Amino acid sequence: MAFLDRPPQILRPAPDLELLYLPDPRFKRAILQLHFDRPLDDGRSPARTLLSRVLEQGSARLPSQMHLTRAEEQLYGASVGLDGQRMAETHRLHLDLSWVGERFLPAGSAVEDGILRLGRELLEDPCRDGDGSFPAATVTRERDQLVRRIRSLKDDRDSYARERFVSALCAGEPYGTPPWGSEEQVAALGASELDAARLELLDRARLSALLVGPVEPERVVEQLADWFGPAGRGAGDRPATPDPVLRTPGALREVREELPVDQARFQFGFRFTPPSDARAFEALSLANGILGGGAHGRLFRIVREERSLCYGIYSTVRSRKGVLAVGAGIDAGSYEEVRDEVLAQVAVVAAGGWRPEEEQAARASVLNRLDSLGDSPGAVAQFHERERLLGFRRTPAQRAADLAAVGAEDIAAAAAGWAPDLVYLLAGAPAPVGTPS
Repeated sequence: MAFLDRPPQILRPAPDLELLYLPDPRFKRAILQLHFDRPLDDGRSPARTLLSRVLEQGSARLPSQMHLTRAEEQLYGASVGLDGQRMAETHRLHLDLSWVGERFLPAGSAVEDGILRLGRELLEDPCRDGDGSFPAATVTRERDQLVRRIRSLKDDRDSYARERFVSALCAGEPYGTPPWGSEEQVAALGASELDAARLELLDRARLSALLVGPVEPERVVEQLADWFGPAGRGAGDRPATPDPVLRTPGALREVREELPVDQARFQFGFRFTPPSDARAFEALSLANGILGGGAHGRLFRIVREERSLCYGIYSTVRSRKGVLAVGAGIDAGSYEEVRDEVLAQVAVVAAGGWRPEEEQAARASVLNRLDSLGDSPGAVAQFHERERLLGFRRTPAQRAADLAAVGAEDIAAAAAGWAPDLVYLLAGAPAPVGTPS
């Protein structure tokens, strides 16, 4: 396999803004991702979540989604969007811009300036009522919709179980609280809270950005410099984002919650110390792959295929948070067997007891993902943003080399660091004693 081996250029449009730039003429579309990071527990996460939905309804110049869509169409199908996500103890709001590269357009039809202006307008010059506040009807509609989404989370049993598991596993940690908050918190939000969250985001959030695709950086850098440089919003204090809260588990905790379900949802959380170097990170990735990173993993083969204890089972790693999570759909009556088998398989990997073909499959899975990165600018951007967050800043080829340097003893050592913390089960109410099965 030939992996991408070109590092991104690091540009500085403003003192507090690092832009990773990866030109690539193979792609038809360019993407710009601008990240605004704030602490997850600063009290404004629910307001930021609702804010992103309100801002997407239009700007002062384009006061409706119809106007916004028409402007995107006039920019040859460019797109602009806002979204948020939880990353360890950080709440990230990101502005996503995408447009067709200049060489695919009629001469003189470059659209960078137009789509960047549009993205900036959504945040800096949103649509307002005559009194200067967000339109009351828009705030009410989007707030009610968000409340309904929160309330209806129970209807998606998988999503609900994962969220309740995270809340129990990370109780008392910022990560344990969803960024959208509670129904009550969202219902209490008004136009003034949203505007305060918007200004705080623009003036205080930690900034970063990526630019990928068939695009030259000069106009993008110029616009970002005008926005966040000394003449723009560059005078504010932008504190560093909080470090992830790490925890050493005590005795294994077990939590059961009851809802009518077609199958019980099982989640098992382990804690570990996040890797400090690239080789240890790759050892962790391979250990997870061998355990349950796909249909080739031991959990799927043994717990599902050989013992028929679950409908599906997998494991995932949240590297910066130091959490390994095993998720499965099971019959509630098999709970203890599944719990004990997961512990047994973790012990097998920690002792180096896997088969050679299991390690080969885990390595191939990572390499195949690295090989497919060149298929889309979004995948390239996601890879390099993850590398920036981890502090490694490798190319895909460098990551493949680090992977090749990992030995069996490194993999076993990574798994030996997984400490069981909490098992969560979402299941129906148990049958009364004496009820026929």
